[in-house]
Amino acid sequence: MKKIITILQQLWTSMPYAKLFRYILVGGCTTGVSFGTYWFLYDIVKMNPTVANAISVIFAVIFAYITNKLFVFRSTCNTLGELMIEIFGFFSSRGATMFLEVGGVFFLYTYMNFTPMISKVIISLLVLILNYLLSYFFIFKSKK
Repeated sequence: MKKIITILQQLWTSMPYAKLFRYILVGGCTTGVSFGTYWFLYDIVKMNPTVANAISVIFAVIFAYITNKLFVFRSTCNTLGELMIEIFGFFSSRGATMFLEVGGVFFLYTYMNFTPMISKVIISLLVLILNYLLSYFFIFKSKK
């Protein structure tokens, strides 16, 4: 067990792919927030799948900003202006991918006859990759 913890610590901090490892780990938690919220609203509350999905994405985006800023990209902002630009960039990009996610799940569920959960899985994988690329190259890029 101690060896596993040591390996995880190395992946988290010093390996060349530490940022990607942290993104995958935090992304898994973000996905958990999204799926957990979706499951609760769709299965327990019996909410419309499209509305449940939209709400689950909003919860996940808020969680994702905080965890990506603090743990994945370890972003710091020196001024309020820098912070506002970062927040605007993050929420704008996630807003765009939210439309992709909500529209994609709706399309697969409504027109392709996939189950709501399978639709969510397929589109979430696409969105996960796109969100990493946007965060890495545009939102949390190193400030020189």
